[in-house]
Amino acid sequence: MPDPVNLVMFDLVGSAAGAFLGVIAGTLITILAARLWERRAYRQQVHNLVFELRLNIKKIDRWLSEITKYRNAVNGDSLHTWFGYFDLGKASYPTANDMFRTGLLYKALSHEHIEALQSTVAELSPVGEKYMNERFMDSRRAFEDAQQRRNLPYWLNVAKPEAVRIADFWEHKMQGHRSILDEIVRAIDDRSIQRRAQ
Repeated sequence: MPDPVNLVMFDLVGSAAGAFLGVIAGTLITILAARLWERRAYRQQVHNLVFELRLNIKKIDRWLSEITKYRNAVNGDSLHTWFGYFDLGKASYPTANDMFRTGLLYKALSHEHIEALQSTVAELSPVGEKYMNERFMDSRRAFEDAQQRRNLPYWLNVAKPEAVRIADFWEHKMQGHRSILDEIVRAIDDRSIQRRAQ
């Protein structure tokens, strides 16, 4: 007959080993689940970032269209009929800001893209909105003032060329911002394709 003390010890060691292995397995499963959850959350944030950037590209296209309308009104000497507004403050960057704050943006984008995105975000802001609209309204006021004072030479020789330069400047700026956002979206899409291939 087996010794009852040895059986108790064997049973005790077996139970302790089982509990130890159970704790290790539980810890590994928890770590694995957390990593999978983090990876899924990161992919969702990158997806949201691309969505925001594409949304902002559409807004920039709308602003470029408004600049064209402005230029047409300037060239047609009918600036008094132009009532456009550039709502740059409505550019959307909550995911980009959150990813920047948490450091995930550095994982998703190159340093050059982050720098370009920061410049774009700074200009497509409520402060940028105010500044841009003031420039366009200055031209409109100059046109209306020249009309009221019947000072057509001032409009044609001074204010109109300045109004065209304003349109050219902001069109160039917006095209640059659009190009930057397009490039960032392509870079993210390319990385996603490479990750899926691996």
